[in-house]
Amino acid sequence: MAGSALALTLARDGFDVALIEREATFRDRIRGESIHPWGVRELTNLGLRDVVIDRAGGQELPRWTRYRDGQESDSFAWAELFPGSPGEISVRHPRLQKALLDTAREAGVDVYQPALAEPWRLEGRVGLTITTDRGEHEVACRLLVGADGQRSALRTWIGGTGRRDPIHHAIGGAIVSGIDLAPDSAHQAYFDGGFVMIFPQVGGTNRLYYICPTEVAEAQQRAPQPETIMASVATVLPPGAIGAWTSAGPAGFFPNAEIVADRIHAENVVLIGDAAGSNDPSQGHGLSLVFRDIRELRTLLRENSDWSEVPAAYAAHRTAYFDVLHQHAHWSGPLVTETGPEADALRAQVAAARAIDPTAGGFAAIFATGPDGLVANEAARRHFLGEDLTADQHST
Repeated sequence: MAGSALALTLARDGFDVALIEREATFRDRIRGESIHPWGVRELTNLGLRDVVIDRAGGQELPRWTRYRDGQESDSFAWAELFPGSPGEISVRHPRLQKALLDTAREAGVDVYQPALAEPWRLEGRVGLTITTDRGEHEVACRLLVGADGQRSALRTWIGGTGRRDPIHHAIGGAIVSGIDLAPDSAHQAYFDGGFVMIFPQVGGTNRLYYICPTEVAEAQQRAPQPETIMASVATVLPPGAIGAWTSAGPAGFFPNAEIVADRIHAENVVLIGDAAGSNDPSQGHGLSLVFRDIRELRTLLRENSDWSEVPAAYAAHRTAYFDVLHQHAHWSGPLVTETGPEADALRAQVAAARAIDPTAGGFAAIFATGPDGLVANEAARRHFLGEDLTADQHST
């Protein structure tokens, strides 16, 4: 997805682009399928909104609704809280993959699919040896972009590694029809130790995520799925919200840990998307981060005729905004997935802090406005968690 979106964007700018796609067809693998408002703004600025909405069947969700104790607790429109803000967009991952690749091909991108590729470097130049059912092809390029996921082979080729953060909680995913909730809203239901996310999609399906402690996920994995997830979800939504549902895709659980890449550029090489580091999936920034990476790289390529400094400049910028998302996930995850007296005390402390500063130093708006302009330092962490409250403020 990251590679196709970048290829399409650069082809529209007049660059010659080759795109290598390993898969012959795209299948559902329980990926992130919601784009936060800040990511919608990024893709709109890139001119990709029509692909997401019209060609991939993206569903706009202008509202966000929360539930506690099985009842609706609050609902808001993004544009009301953040004037001019778009809402979420929910889109089926395989459909968006295909739509972006097809549109890239139509824009003049030289697409090799299905194909395997081996990178090479010779006398300061980089390129690929591409293998398809038509034989081998050699492509030399000014810039080689790796968009090959968390286990990026190109990252390994440039001497980088991906470090998984300690696993703190897990996420289960399924896609079903037969959920009776407002189709113009994303839905978030809290329970002790986690939360549920439901994103309605075009055609009456819903992508559902179940975020929970790791030990709960391990027990769920041993039970029939998606029946067990759905039974759990039914207990945290209003009565009747889960009716005669039917499964529309695979179900499974995955660790909610970030992958941090220690190197995301080399001479004439950069990494984007998950290859450059992936965010905690329970935060839902993955697709937004892809479009932010593309905007950053595109700007640098357009503004510099000499691309020799582009990889390092891109890497510096990417590292900075990724770190904001990375640290915010570490701060916020325990607030909803940990239980017990200490966790309750921390949540009470955070509630007191929000009563004084609802913006949490700007981090409370991160899903709407994104990471730009935020610095995730120790002072920001203390303020976010209310550790800088005075004794009087605590008691208030």
